[in-house]
Amino acid sequence: MNVFYGTALQGEKDRGSRSTVHQTLHDYITQQGPVVVFDHITSQSLSEARDKLTHSLGELPADDLERRIFVRDKMIEAIEGDIGAAIFEVSVPSLGTGIELAHAYLRPRMGLSEIPILALYQKDYWPNKLSSMVRGISREKAPMFEVRDYTTLNEAKSHVKQFLSKNHQ
Repeated sequence: MNVFYGTALQGEKDRGSRSTVHQTLHDYITQQGPVVVFDHITSQSLSEARDKLTHSLGELPADDLERRIFVRDKMIEAIEGDIGAAIFEVSVPSLGTGIELAHAYLRPRMGLSEIPILALYQKDYWPNKLSSMVRGISREKAPMFEVRDYTTLNEAKSHVKQFLSKNHQ
């Protein structure tokens, strides 16, 4: 099964500050069997992220804006494509991750199959807590969407394991 893993890359002061969290979760997801469709989220620097995206997507546009649009389009294509689930680490606020998350849970409105979605939030990581735009997604509106809080990476991995074992197809 292909899994989309999304998270904020630009909300922190530097990409390396949360890269251990993302690398750990990315690796744990793949250890459970699924294929994570992109791995650039594990990068500690912008140049490393570009290298990983080039490896995944081919040559990237040289112009910064064109490159960002190209990558955004590829992320959305992946979310709307052949994935069986999506996992988002949402501890850092991110407009981009919010857009990705919306594309995942609104798939049925676009005529696409519904997929299970897990949003992981590290308790008290961000001073203003998790956005009500994410926390407020109800089971009635998105029956296959769940938010799980965690305090340690082992707890986050436990949530991932439960989610994947429940939804592995």
